[in-house]
Amino acid sequence: MAARGCSRGGLLLLWGGLTFLVCLLLSACSLYTVRPLNASGDNAGSGGPQTFDPTSYVNQIWDSRIVPTVVQRAHDASEVLAALKANQQVAQQRYGHQEGDGPYTFMVKGVGRVVSINTSSRNGTLDLDLPPYDGKADLSLQIGPVILGTAIRDGVGFIHFSQFVNQIQYAQVADALNARAVQVAQSIHPTQLKGKLIQFYGIFALTDPQFILVAPVKLQVEGSGS
Repeated sequence: MAARGCSRGGLLLLWGGLTFLVCLLLSACSLYTVRPLNASGDNAGSGGPQTFDPTSYVNQIWDSRIVPTVVQRAHDASEVLAALKANQQVAQQRYGHQEGDGPYTFMVKGVGRVVSINTSSRNGTLDLDLPPYDGKADLSLQIGPVILGTAIRDGVGFIHFSQFVNQIQYAQVADALNARAVQVAQSIHPTQLKGKLIQFYGIFALTDPQFILVAPVKLQVEGSGS
C-alpha cells in the first residue's frame, strides 16, 4: 500500500512539474509578433504611420514625376471620349490604366471652354466644352475645395499599394495628391473663368461614362501667359 501511495504521489509531482514547465514556456512565447511600421518602396519613406508624412511625400514627387508623367503621356481628351463612346473595352486597353482591380484611369489633355461653374457643393467643378465647340459640356474639371476619388494616385502608374505599410498610408497619399490638385485649380481663380478657354492636363477614373470628372495636375488660362 505504501509503495502504491508513493507511486501515486510521484505521478502527481510529475504532472505538476510538467504543468509548471508548460506555463513557463507559454509565458516566454508570444502568440503574435509586433514589427515596426516602416514604409517600403522607392518613395514611401522610412517611417511608419506615426512618421510618414504624405504631404511631404507628394511635394517631393509632384513637380519631378507627377506633372511630367501626365504632360508626356496624356492623350487628347476629345479623342479618348470618342473612343470610349465607340467601344469602351477597346478604349480602356488603348488609352487606360488599371491599378489593381480599380476602375480604369485615363490621362487627358485639351483646351476647353468654360460653360458653367459649379460651386454649390464642396466638390466644385468647371464644365468644359471641347472642340468642336457647341456650347455643351463634354467633361467636368474638379476645382475643389474637395476633389473626389483617387484618379491621380491610381492613374500615374508608379504609385502602388505595395510601396506602403498599410491602406491608411496609401489613402493618405491619394488625399495629398488631391490637395495639390486643388492648389493647381485655385491658382487660376476658377470662379472668374466662365466663357474662357483653359488648357488642361489631368486624370479621370471611368466610373460613369456619362460623367467624366477630371482631376487636374496642370492648368493655364489661354492667353494669360502664365
